[in-house]
Amino acid sequence: MTHTLYRYTPTATALAAALMLAACGGGDASPPPTPTPPADTTPPTVAITDNVSDATATGNVTFTFTFSESVGTTFTADDVVVTGGAKGAFNMASTTQATLVVTPNTNTTGTIDVSVAAGKFADAANNANTAAASASQAYNTVPVVVSTTLVSFDEATAPTLAGFGGAEDSTVVADPTNAANKVAKVLKAAGAELWAGTTVSICPSNALVTLPFSADNKTMSLRVWSPDANTVVRLKVENAADGTKSVETDATTTTAATWETLTFNFANQATGTAALDLSNTYNKASVFFAFGKTGAENGGDKTYYMDDLKFVGSSFQVACPTPPASVFPVSFDNTSVTYTLTGFGGAEDSAVVVDPTNAANKVGRATKSATAELWAGTTISTGANFTLEAIPFSATKTSMTLRVWSPTAGIPVRLKVEDAADPTHSVETEALTTVANGWQTMTFNFANQATGTAALNLGYTYNKASVFFNFGTTGANGGGGTFYFDDLNFVN
Repeated sequence: MTHTLYRYTPTATALAAALMLAACGGGDASPPPTPTPPADTTPPTVAITDNVSDATATGNVTFTFTFSESVGTTFTADDVVVTGGAKGAFNMASTTQATLVVTPNTNTTGTIDVSVAAGKFADAANNANTAAASASQAYNTVPVVVSTTLVSFDEATAPTLAGFGGAEDSTVVADPTNAANKVAKVLKAAGAELWAGTTVSICPSNALVTLPFSADNKTMSLRVWSPDANTVVRLKVENAADGTKSVETDATTTTAATWETLTFNFANQATGTAALDLSNTYNKASVFFAFGKTGAENGGDKTYYMDDLKFVGSSFQVACPTPPASVFPVSFDNTSVTYTLTGFGGAEDSAVVVDPTNAANKVGRATKSATAELWAGTTISTGANFTLEAIPFSATKTSMTLRVWSPTAGIPVRLKVEDAADPTHSVETEALTTVANGWQTMTFNFANQATGTAALNLGYTYNKASVFFNFGTTGANGGGGTFYFDDLNFVN
């Protein structure tokens, strides 16, 4: 048998591997050692921000503390110094962020300052912070006082000023300190009464809007300019339809020849006047400068200014109430209207009856008795307190008409209108019948008042009417009889 011999020849790769093993001390190889990382010596830091986007906070402020690395639980609310407010809820949202709520001081303005001193927190390597941090936030916690401007004197339709008692010279003028602003000027004359004043109105019947007094809101304000400091200014509010329902209070100026805002608290009524009654309606306002001093005691003619009459504590729309549907003409046929006839002086037998000439028509009847006074008459009313709606007299509209039926021609019929709340405010006029035993329409022009009676005053409210048949003649002297009337109307 023949044997073939094979010769092993190492490859270059195997040879290189063998040489490497030899150089490393044989075939027993070990991994290189892991290097030791450098020690952490960097201190953590914190940035402080807050949640207020405006320049000034008006309530609680939440401050956020954001750390440059985890600080674990080493940071607490005790590590924060706060001035200008009180610490509230603290929350460690994560190991790198915390929040703190701060309540600013009440009813004041200022700045909340928040700071964290060095050495107050540490990282995982126990490195404490070496840099302090701080933040601040301005605040204003003064309560916002809500108010409603009732009269600014800049209205497109100027308010009505009705002066009385020596303050009749009351007008809307340019502000003496700012020509772009309108104000009210009041001259209290040298001969003025101690109660001289000015009624300010924007609605019919010398009224304002109804003032929303409540248990919490009893205050009004008024900007005034007085030539003297220590001047008493009285503000009176009342029911425009009933002057017996009123309340008055005073405030005193503190500066001379300078605008200032006076506050009038009707919870503190003026001595000797009625207290505020929240069940009453107050919709009329009058201002009295240097109240309690006559013009002579006040040093003669003096000029005062006022502006921006406001109701404090409530926000509402200033608008005059929608007037009710007119009762004119007073026809006695409107089923939605209550007609009341009140006779007096011997004409007590007054009533709404069927027209004696037309059974389909209602009319008023007045029977003047044989013992009636010469002034016996009948009041015609459709509202409470013997009222009608206010009669809208103007410089060019001063007349009313009335259909009458009289048994005699040539007798005087007097028509009187007055303020239901103040009978001293009245005007009377007359016309003569021209038809006997028949209807006729008579016109009464109040610009021509009856002899010996007051003239028409366009500053007054007239909301009561009375008719007098055969005025001036008693029943005993032949002035009696039965009369009818209908369709009392205002001439537009």
